[in-house]
Amino acid sequence: MEQTALMSQREIAQLARVRKPAIMNWRRRHPGFPAPVSGSDEQPLFPADAVLAWLLHTGLGHADPETLRAEQTLHTLTAYARRHGGRRTIAVLSAALCLRHLAGRELPADLLPLARRFDPDGDFLLRELADAPEPGGLTQLVEQLIEGAYDAGHACRLLLSSANRFGWPELAADALTPELVALIRQVADVPGRLRSGRPVTIADGNAGTGDLLTALLDDVEDRARLQFVASVADDGLVRLIRRRLLLAGLDEFQFDVSIDELSEEFADPDLIVTRLPYRPAESRDAAADLDSVEATADLLGAGRTAIIVGPASSLVDELRDGPAVMRRTALLSSGMVEAIVRLPGGVYPARPGYPAAMWVLTRDPVPTVKGRLLLADLSGAAFDHRTVDAAAEDITLWRAEGHRSDGHDPRTGRIVPLASLDLRRGAALRPPGPASVTLRARLAADRPALIGEVERRLSDEEQTFIRYAQEHGELVTGAAQRDGGRPKELSVDALRRARRVRQLAGHRLSPEHIGRRGHHRVLGPAEVLAGSSTRWMDRLTLAAEYPQVALTEPGDLVVTATPRFGVMVDDDGFSVIERPAAGLRIAAGDPLTPRVLAALLGTARNTARSPGAVRGPRLRDATIPDLAADEVARLDDMLRRLAERERLLRRQASLLAELRELAVTGFADGTLTTLYGTNF
Repeated sequence: MEQTALMSQREIAQLARVRKPAIMNWRRRHPGFPAPVSGSDEQPLFPADAVLAWLLHTGLGHADPETLRAEQTLHTLTAYARRHGGRRTIAVLSAALCLRHLAGRELPADLLPLARRFDPDGDFLLRELADAPEPGGLTQLVEQLIEGAYDAGHACRLLLSSANRFGWPELAADALTPELVALIRQVADVPGRLRSGRPVTIADGNAGTGDLLTALLDDVEDRARLQFVASVADDGLVRLIRRRLLLAGLDEFQFDVSIDELSEEFADPDLIVTRLPYRPAESRDAAADLDSVEATADLLGAGRTAIIVGPASSLVDELRDGPAVMRRTALLSSGMVEAIVRLPGGVYPARPGYPAAMWVLTRDPVPTVKGRLLLADLSGAAFDHRTVDAAAEDITLWRAEGHRSDGHDPRTGRIVPLASLDLRRGAALRPPGPASVTLRARLAADRPALIGEVERRLSDEEQTFIRYAQEHGELVTGAAQRDGGRPKELSVDALRRARRVRQLAGHRLSPEHIGRRGHHRVLGPAEVLAGSSTRWMDRLTLAAEYPQVALTEPGDLVVTATPRFGVMVDDDGFSVIERPAAGLRIAAGDPLTPRVLAALLGTARNTARSPGAVRGPRLRDATIPDLAADEVARLDDMLRRLAERERLLRRQASLLAELRELAVTGFADGTLTTLYGTNF
């Protein structure tokens, strides 16, 4: 058996999205788990195909079936790539996928007659298929890829994303993170450009694998009015880009991809998206990079836009080379540069030590942009969807409105007059103030009003608390020493056996089925420990994917023992419990109440894990006192009154924290002060 078709226990755990001990448990408890075929007792190796088939059959683990089927296909392709080389494998299979897409049906055993019909001039797939090794097995490989990825287009993306695995790492060397691609796509706003009703031409002078061009199509439904112009200095990549555009649903006449550089002979592109070619640090030339930016800008007609990603050392860092300083100064002084974004580290996953920046240029932007520049520094921000959306909104509104005294105040940067930048000395292009403060900065005129609004709400909450205290009087619990012996203790297991409580099982949930919106809250360990949930599941997804799941009822307890012991009361009910959390439901008529049981479990013995312990605490072993019914009622009343006051005080604490952040941010970025005589 091929070595590439073997998996270790650690690799199986990663694939199934479980921990390694789960694999050892499966081996002990499930006789059908594939036996190791190689390795040692300490590091056994298992046949990958058998493991994947077993996971698909049993449904164990947290990986969804689509991921497992795709992984099964990739293991087969890895063996093929090992025999014929990664570059050749990707070229042949992408050509076969393209032919499958054009034909709209399963491929015949002999591909060449069909390939000649669709590509008589050999511009995008005939050459690869004519030289394909093992042509008789291509049909089966293509169908396996499509089965694991829904359609030929997604199958090609899966194929290209696995280039490292197949032995062609250079293909993904210049790939960008999904977050940066999403930012470029939102700033480009191809759907908005198409709403004008006229054709839109998009160009990339350093197209690589065509990933940026195809990413711009993700939000576009009507693609008939799109034209693409691209160049790349590799004939194999030229043909690969053509295949990707065909797989994206474009017709052959809608694109022109060549090995020549873009020139002014092309029709004015409406949009240029590109990366500057990568150069190692020791041979990086800022002047050459800025020359490339200038050459791209020269291709823009009036009102046309370019989005360029390049090295931070050339685009935003301090420059010491005289020619580079002059070129950057000339570009910025031309009035074409609208926005500059310093990007977080790692936006090139294959080049983690390559800091990057993004420039947005437009020839003849709106007049109110003149003399100003939007500078954003995301290097200290978490580059997630919120940051991406905020930065895209800032750039889009700035490009549309320009400078307005009552306009949008950027959340991820600052609007800076060009005259305030020390351009002729090559100073670094950074927004004034620390990045963390800039990200939270708002218009100076708005901040006092925001603080005033928080102060008003805080005053209202204080008055609400005063009225509550007047209505209910002072908090007097009537605490006194209890006579008699201590109540006997009961474990949760004893309560369950006595049918006083019922244990509710948690369920394995796929992350793809959980989102920020839905009909049923998802309660797992993180939610239990935080006391709230921001994860939801749609009711249709729940019914289709998890028909066995029973929802919680109002008053059920949700408990977790990992990473530490915690308990919460689900007051609203109708939630889904996610493993390893579990639930407890008090039997009808039992004197215990959810509030009391949760409080007692919070102080229960046998819930802490000792350092070095092999096994953590278990819910069944948690021990609580068996209080009499009248004691439970008195404790429940006390907890209710404490919770009401705590809720009112937490509102005040939250407003105080918001007020503090606004004040500190205002003082830190120089947009706020206070008057003498302020009443604190």
